[in-house]
Amino acid sequence: MSNERESYVLTMQEDTPELIEQWRDALDELYMEFRKRSRAALKDYDVEDVHQARVSARKLLTLLPVLDPDDESGLYRPIKKAQKRFGRVRDADVLIGEFKQLRQEAKEAGRGDESRLFKRMAKLEKEERRSQRKKLSAKLPKIVNGKLDRRWKTFLKEDLPELAARADVVGSVRELKDDYRKRRHVYQVTADRAGLYSDEALDALHQVRIAAKRCRYTAEAAAFALGDKQAEDAEHFKSVQKRLGEVNDRHVRIRIADDYGPEALGADEAGWTAFRERLDAQLKEALEEVGEL
Repeated sequence: MSNERESYVLTMQEDTPELIEQWRDALDELYMEFRKRSRAALKDYDVEDVHQARVSARKLLTLLPVLDPDDESGLYRPIKKAQKRFGRVRDADVLIGEFKQLRQEAKEAGRGDESRLFKRMAKLEKEERRSQRKKLSAKLPKIVNGKLDRRWKTFLKEDLPELAARADVVGSVRELKDDYRKRRHVYQVTADRAGLYSDEALDALHQVRIAAKRCRYTAEAAAFALGDKQAEDAEHFKSVQKRLGEVNDRHVRIRIADDYGPEALGADEAGWTAFRERLDAQLKEALEEVGEL
C-alpha cells in the first residue's frame, strides 16, 4: 500500500462520522442548487439558471460515481438525462451570444459580409434553441420530480453512510488523472498521424478537455476529503479546461457554419471563402495558445 493510500485509510477510520456529514452537506448543496435552478429555468429559460442547472448536475455526476460506482442508488441515470437536456439549451445560448458578439466585432472592423453571416447564424441558432426549449419543458418534469427527490432523500439517509465510509476518493482522483493522461496521449498520437488541425485530432483534444473537467470538478467538490496537492491539481485542470474550451468553441463554430453551408447563410462564393479562411485562422490561433497539457 502506498504511503498516500495508507494515510488516507487511517484518516478515514478516524474521521468517518465527520466525513460522512461532509459528503452529505456537499452532495445535498449541489442537489438543492440543481433542483432550484431546474425549476427556475423552466419558468423563463433564464440563461444563468440553465447554465447553473447544467453545472450542478455535472458536478453531481462527477461525485456520485466516486461513492456509488455501480449506480446502486439509481440516481446517476436521471441526473445525466437532465444534464443533457440542459446542455442542449445551454449550448444554443452560448452560441447565440457568441455569434452576436462576433457579428458586432466584424461590423466595427468593416467586414460587412462576415457580420451578416454571423447574424444569420445567430438567427438559425435561435430556431434550434426554441426547439430544444420545448423538449426541455416536455421532458424534464418526467425526469426531475418528486419521485427523484424521494429517491435522493433515501440515498442520503440510508445509502450514503456506508458508501462514504468505504469510498476511496484518492483512488478515484488517481483514476481520473490516469484517464486524462491516456486521452492526452491519444490526442498526441492522433495529431501526429492525422494532422494538428484535423477533425480527428480536434475531437481527441475535446476528449482531453472532458477528462480535465472531470478531474477539476471531482477535486473541487470533494476537496474536504483530499489534500493540498489535489487542490493545486484542480487549478491546473481548470487552466487546461479553459484553454481547450477556446479551441473547442472555435472548432464547433466551424462545424456549425459548414453544416449550414453558404446557401443557407446567403453567402456568395467569395464571401464564403473569406469567412471560412478567417474561422480557420481563429482556430489555429487558439491552438497555438494551448501550451503544455
